[in-house]
Amino acid sequence: MIRMLVADDHPVVRQRLKELLLDGFPSAHLELAVDTASLIEHALSEEWDIIISDLVMPGGGGLHAIKKIKEIKPSQLSIIISIYPDEQYASHAINAGATAFLNKNNADNELVGMVEQLLSQVSNKID
Repeated sequence: MIRMLVADDHPVVRQRLKELLLDGFPSAHLELAVDTASLIEHALSEEWDIIISDLVMPGGGGLHAIKKIKEIKPSQLSIIISIYPDEQYASHAINAGATAFLNKNNADNELVGMVEQLLSQVSNKID
């Protein structure tokens, strides 16, 4: 079973990401975080196949969280999502330790495929 942690401070966005991921991975275990502190706490207290986090959230944001998480779990897969343009923020996300960057405007069409691609690079956990 795939274990995914999703963090976004906007309830509507969290719900939409959850729907997209559960449509693509019906048997996945999915948990939600509402800010940077809860993301870091969840990420470090359990094992996750992938973490999907908003770039900007209260408490420091996704880049801050990913840096903290990677200090303890250097192989953790993560996707930073944002409404901000790829050309401005993708390299910052990757440099902070994220595995990938996705613009929220493309999430409906690309999120599930991106998760599949990242997970297939490390294992065969996709159900």
